Amino acid sequence: MLGLAKRVGARILLTSTSEVYGDPLEHPQIEAYWGNVNPIGVRSCYDEGKRVAEMLMFDYHRQHGIGNTSSFT
Repeated sequence: MLGLAKRVGARILLTSTSEVYGDPLEHPQIEAYWGNVNPIGVRSCYDEGKRVAEMLMFDYHRQHGIGNTSSFT
């Protein structure tokens, strides 16, 4: 999808989730909060999958200038 977006000049919308930050240790969270993630938990494949998708989008944008937007639910 990223390669196609580059070829045709399209932008990509990635819908993500607050799950990528895990169960917060502080409330409310400040912008600099990195999260409390359990990478081997029962639901970790969902959290880690979303986190990997965000990083792939960000790195592809940085390397190739592809416009992308992330939306969090």
